[in-house]
Amino acid sequence: MISKSITYGKFRFGLVENKDVLKDTFRMRHEVYVEEFGFEKKEDHSNGLETDQYENDSIHFACLNENDSVVGTIRLVLGSDKGFPIEHAVETTFVGEKPDKSKIGEISRLTVSKDLRRRKEDGMYGIESYLKKKEGGILPDDGSIPEEMKGRKNPIIVLGLYQVMYHESKRRGITHWYMITDKKLFYALKKYGFIFHQIGSPVEYHGERTPYLGIIDELEKDLVKNNPDMLKIMLTGLENDYHPPFFKS
Repeated sequence: MISKSITYGKFRFGLVENKDVLKDTFRMRHEVYVEEFGFEKKEDHSNGLETDQYENDSIHFACLNENDSVVGTIRLVLGSDKGFPIEHAVETTFVGEKPDKSKIGEISRLTVSKDLRRRKEDGMYGIESYLKKKEGGILPDDGSIPEEMKGRKNPIIVLGLYQVMYHESKRRGITHWYMITDKKLFYALKKYGFIFHQIGSPVEYHGERTPYLGIIDELEKDLVKNNPDMLKIMLTGLENDYHPPFFKS
């Protein structure tokens, strides 16, 4: 169903290599982007699948529940002759020396099933309530908190998807992540130790969206300094050859 997977409670996260699972990720994206939020036009996706021109140039990841249904998705757009989506949306400045496009991936299409967004204030990602003093929001708060995450509440769907995307980025030698998103996701990631640089002015696209750049080596070093437990979690399931040399578990 999915490969190179990790498991938290009843959720499995991994790389999508199965055509049926990939189709299910497109179907779920349609439910969220087209039907629920109206970000995309129904007439442009009459087959019930939300896709664009970057699908064949992307690595796709999914979260499956106990019934092997897709309940979370994310993709990493790879460098190609099409360029990256962010390059067509906003003018950006790079931080540091810009590597070859094969070393860059753009994070996009993060989606969490509506069924797992339990609070009214939770939007597409289910992370709004994690930005408040009283944490809650999407799972886990049903008794299925993994051992390594006990004592805290985390947005497991989002963090699990970022974890498997991080693993595959390390395996492929990807060193930088583009991301264009709303401030809420930026602040939620920052709260858990993932620091992104703003690299351009906000643009209006289904609300205000801001372009960011994540430098993976920098993210790892910041986690070692400020949140080593989170880096240990992120490295779980990743082959030792890809662990940062400066981190001792």
